[in-house]
This record gives sequence, C-alpha cells and structure tokens, in this order.
Amino acid sequence: MAAVLLAMTLLLAGCITDEDEDKQFSISDSPAPVTDNNNDELADILMEYGGIAWSELRIELHHSDSDPRICYPSSQDILSDCTYDEDGDTYWNEGETVTIREGKGVCSGPESDIGGCKMTFQIKTIDSEGEESLLQELEVTVE
Repeated sequence: MAAVLLAMTLLLAGCITDEDEDKQFSISDSPAPVTDNNNDELADILMEYGGIAWSELRIELHHSDSDPRICYPSSQDILSDCTYDEDGDTYWNEGETVTIREGKGVCSGPESDIGGCKMTFQIKTIDSEGEESLLQELEVTVE
C-alpha cells in the first residue's frame, strides 16, 4: 500500500512521466529531395491525436540564425518562406499529415548540400484574442 501511495505522489508531483504521452505531433523529413528551387517539400508533420481548427493553427519555422518565419496555408495569397495545405474540412485531425513546403529558398544552397538543413517547427494555437499557446516544438534535418 505504501508503495502505491508513493508512486501516486511521485506521479502527481511530476517526478514520474511518460515522455511520449504529450507528443501530439511527430515530424519527419519529406521523402522528396531538397533542390535549389522553391516549393520543395521540407517536412511532414503528423497529428498523433486531437484536432485543431485551421483558423486557430500557427506553424512557425525556426532555422539557423534567422528570425522565426510563419508558415501560411498555400490557399492564402501570401508570399511566404513556408506553406502548408489545408484539407477540405475545418480541422486538422488525428492521423492527418501536413506537408511543409519552402516558399523562398529556405533550404537551398551550400547548407542543403552538406548534411541538410536543421529546422525547428513550433506548432501553436492562436485564440480569438490573439493569444498564442505553444503545443509542441519539433526538430528535423531536411535533406
């Protein structure tokens, strides 16, 4: 009984965690190779569980020493450093993959030729008042 009580106390205190439990998303390098052209597929982000309204989604790209770049839906007529496609419904749902594409040579040139580009994507939600909430940060090497 004491062991069960101790385990419950440690779990509630955050001392025992299942690190994979909070991984709402997973990321992988897109199978298509990166070229010196624009619009290359960079990464595939899979929603492991849950759902987010497209209107509340914000994906940020952090790369090298540059400022964060916002990825926009490809349906918006915005010249962006990265884009993604929304499907026909109003939510990004469990089991669906979003492919991030570069817009303006994010991973082109010498860096892409010597081991790829190391990128970090932040998946966030934005509420109606503009408040951002970070859901997860994902790292990937794009080649």
